[in-house]
Amino acid sequence: MGRYSGKTCRLIFMMFFLGSFFLAELVSGYLGNSIALMSDSFNMLSDLISVTVGMSALRLGRRERTGRFTYGLPRAEVVGALCNAVFLTALCFTIFVQAIMRLVEPEKIENAELVLIVGALGLGINLFGLVLFQDFCFCKNRSWLEKKPAATGGPQDRLFVHLCPCWILDCSFLLIIVSAFLFPGVVLHLMGDALGSLVVVVTAVIFFVLPLGPEDSCNWECYIDPSLTIAMVIIILSSVFPLIREAVSILLHMVPEGLHVDEISAALRKVPGVQGMHELHIWKLAAGRNVATLHVKCADAVAFEALNHQIREIFHNIGVHSTTIQPELTYQEKPLGRALSCTASCLSRGCEQQMCCSIFNEHDEKDHTGLGSCSSHNRPPRFSILYPDSKGVINSTFI
Repeated sequence: MGRYSGKTCRLIFMMFFLGSFFLAELVSGYLGNSIALMSDSFNMLSDLISVTVGMSALRLGRRERTGRFTYGLPRAEVVGALCNAVFLTALCFTIFVQAIMRLVEPEKIENAELVLIVGALGLGINLFGLVLFQDFCFCKNRSWLEKKPAATGGPQDRLFVHLCPCWILDCSFLLIIVSAFLFPGVVLHLMGDALGSLVVVVTAVIFFVLPLGPEDSCNWECYIDPSLTIAMVIIILSSVFPLIREAVSILLHMVPEGLHVDEISAALRKVPGVQGMHELHIWKLAAGRNVATLHVKCADAVAFEALNHQIREIFHNIGVHSTTIQPELTYQEKPLGRALSCTASCLSRGCEQQMCCSIFNEHDEKDHTGLGSCSSHNRPPRFSILYPDSKGVINSTFI
C-alpha cells in the first residue's frame, strides 16, 4: 500500500476516529452537562496520544546506533509509555475532582438524548476497533501466549505481536498500536475507553427513561453520573500504576522481575574455573532486552575460554542475551586475599568516587553476592610504574 503497510493504515484510520470522537464527546459533554461523557472524551484523547507517541517511539526505536546513541533509541518506547501513563493519571485526577464536586453539588444531565447517542457511538468505536484488528487477537490460554515466539518479521509485524494481559476477560482485548512495552498501556487505555463509554450509556439511559423536569429537584439519578465516573477513574488508575512502576523500574536499572541476583551469583560461582566474581549487574534496556555485565576472576586465558561459554549459557537460560564478561587473570591456582580484588578499575585515585568496583572485594569474603559497591571505603588499586633514572637503573613506584 505504498509507503505504509495495511496495518499502519488501519492504525492511522483508528487515530482519525479517536480524534474525531474526542472532539464530539467533549462538546456533547459540555452541552449535555455530563461529567462522564467529558471524562470519556479525555480518555479518547489519551488513547489518541498513546497511539501517536507509540508509533513515534517505534520509529525512533528502529533507528541505527550512532556515536551519540550507542544503544540506539530502544528506550524511546519506555519514555513514551511513562508519558502516556502520567498524562492519563493527571486527567484522572482532574476528572476525580470534578466528580467529587458534582457529588457535593449534584446537577442534572440536560440533554440525555444527545449524551446517549454520542456515548453509544463512542462505545461503537471501541467495538469497531476490535473488528478492525480482530486478526491480532488471541484468546483464552495465557500460558499458550507465553510460549508464542516473538515476531520475526518487519517492524510492522512486531508492532502487533505481544503477550496480552488477560486481567478482565478470558480473551485478550486488542493487540494493536505499539511495540512490546507500550502495548499493555494502550490496551489499558482502550479498556478504560470501553468502560467509560459504557458508563456514559448507562447514565444517559437512566435519565432518558426517567427524565427530570426543569422544576424537579435532583434525586438519586443525579448521583449516578459522578459515582460511576469515580468508579471508572479507580479502575483506570489501578491499571495505570503498574505501567508507571514498570517504566520507572527500567529507567532506574532495576533487576528485571523474576531474576534473583543471589541465585544467579551462586550459579555463576559454581562454574568450574571461576575463582571469584564481582561487579555483577543485570538490568532491562527495553522490553525483552535484558543486559548483564560482570567481572570474573580466573587463572589464565585458557581457563577463561573454558568458562566463558558456560557463563553465557547460564545467562541465556534466564533470558539475558546481551552479556559482557570481563576476565581478570590471577595466574594462581588458589588465589587468596588481595589477589581476588578488582584489577580492572580506573587508574587514578581521584576516580575513587566514580568507581563501582570494590578494590579489595569484601563481598567475596562475606556475602558472596558478587555485587560491587560505591561506598566511601573503597580504595583504588596501586599500579607499579617502571622507569629508568639518570644512571640507567630501573626503579619502580606506585600510584
